[in-house]
Parts: sequence; structure tokens; C-alpha cells
Amino acid sequence: MRITEATLYTNRLDEMKRFYVEKLGLSVGEEDSTRFQIELGEDTLIFQEAVTEQERQYHFAINIQANRFKEAKEWIMSRVPLLIEEGEDEIYFEGIDASSLYFYDADENVIELIARHSINPESNIKSFSSNEFLGIGEMSLTVEDPSLVAKALETIGVRRRDGNSIDPRHLNFMGPPNHNTYMLLVPQGRVWLFSPKLSIPSPIQMVLDQQYIVEMDEKLEFHIHSIKK
Repeated sequence: MRITEATLYTNRLDEMKRFYVEKLGLSVGEEDSTRFQIELGEDTLIFQEAVTEQERQYHFAINIQANRFKEAKEWIMSRVPLLIEEGEDEIYFEGIDASSLYFYDADENVIELIARHSINPESNIKSFSSNEFLGIGEMSLTVEDPSLVAKALETIGVRRRDGNSIDPRHLNFMGPPNHNTYMLLVPQGRVWLFSPKLSIPSPIQMVLDQQYIVEMDEKLEFHIHSIKK
């Protein structure tokens, strides 16, 4: 499973565009008065102007090269403040051999840069820039009932990474094991790592393997659509 495209919603479209262009140095692709898209390596991230003022909270991770965490950290620190937890501004996940850091975008969504040391490719480029972003590494889907949504995802072959049952109280990594892209199935009210913010069911669309659209609409109703070819 690969998340090739994701659409997030915002009431601050201009501020978000300035953040991703001026702070992160990303280029805008297609855009109009209500949306813009940016390319994250092989994948596409779209920001859509929201039609409601409902509260939203997103988390996603951007994959970076396996050997470039130190350079990426120095680069991002010169542009935005890192989020801190217990005096630390980075974390190593021993179970998946990965290093991560976190920061807010203009909407205070929790953004992560993750170097999966055993899976992601390496790079020998001397200076780091957003041109080295590989793609979407994680994208959160916060729901009221993770078990119910997991049953719907299972119909298109999306299951928990470790093969275990869905945990309705914690993060569930959805996708094949030893992969570099995961959907995070999240219960509402969970505190994010490196942030006091709580997970909130929020409208979102994700394109999976160019075959399915997984959607939480602005009424917070969950849908799966097949992409016609």
C-alpha cells in the first residue's frame, strides 16, 4: 500500500501556501483560488480551502533518506522551531530502526521528518534541501471508532502492520510490514508525540496505490471509492 496523494483542509490557505513554499522551499504545482498542491518526492500533498470552520488536526510524516537525518535536522532547524518533548527534539524508534523530528506548519498540524535507516534509500548529495524529500511516510486518519473503520479498510486489503487486532485506544499502523508508507488509524483524543495537541476527526482524502480513495468527508462520514480506469 502506498499513499500517493493526500488532501487536507484548511481555513488559512494563503498562510499554508507561504509556509510550504517559503519555509520548506517546496514548489506549487496545480492551483486555483480554493486549493494548491505541492510535490513531496514521488507523492502529492493538496491543501483545500475548507467550507466550514470546524476544528481540524492533522499529522503526517515525510520520508527522508536513511543516512541524512543529521543534515535534515540542521536544515529544518534553520527554518522552523522543532517541537520538544522531555527536553528532547528528536526520537529514535528502535523497533523500526528510524529517527524522527517534529514541527508545526502554519495550521499547527504536527509534521514529522522520518529517516527509516534500514528501508529508505541513501543519498550522497552534500547539502540538504526539500528536493530530498522522498514522499509521504505516514498520514493520520483520526476516527471515532477505529475498529469499525478498520473493517472497511480490510475490504480493500489494508490491515494493521503487525497483523494484530485493532487497538481502539492507540495508534494503529496500517499497511504491509517493513514498508516505508503507513496510514495511521488513530482514535480521537490521543495526544500526539512532541505536541500537547489532541487528535481530532478531520476531513481528509487519501489515494491508495492509484486504486482507491479513502475519505473522511466534511460531515466526518467515512467512505472508500474505487478509482475508475
